[in-house]
Amino acid sequence: MKRIHTRIAAGLALAAMMIAMNTEAKAQSTEGGTFAWQSVSAALEQAPTEEKLILVDVYTDWCGWCKRMDRDTYADSAVGAYIAERFIAAKMNPEKEGTVRYDGREFSQAEFGKALGVNGYPATAFFTSKGELITVVPGYLPAGDFRLLLEFLAEEHYKTTAFDEFKRAKS
Repeated sequence: MKRIHTRIAAGLALAAMMIAMNTEAKAQSTEGGTFAWQSVSAALEQAPTEEKLILVDVYTDWCGWCKRMDRDTYADSAVGAYIAERFIAAKMNPEKEGTVRYDGREFSQAEFGKALGVNGYPATAFFTSKGELITVVPGYLPAGDFRLLLEFLAEEHYKTTAFDEFKRAKS
């Protein structure tokens, strides 16, 4: 009986630790730098002060392409360094509890994902430093393409040029 209680206690402690890990900001380390993943609400609050764009990684725990995006794209040194320099990074799992404060309203993470038009994972939403939605990019992107997308957005080329034209000019 004592072993059962010990196992239950250990299981509860592990579950509590996993919940805490999922709700705290996580740092993404790369060879080029480190950036901290935050909640969407925290990123929206911080961006105007730092005058940085906001990148929101919309993911789920079961999504293989989301895991690959973390492992291959966000962990890439050039991508990580550029995010650290020019963006406030946030992660959001619409299948988890939590709220997003946006434009004076409070949304569940699922409601916010729907409002963004996210219907598949991963998806990456980009906002101006003032919280205005720029675009939502669906799907996985390899590091090189994602780095180019970050530059396209951070340098405001999207205001005058189509991404395909920008990409061709960079090739």
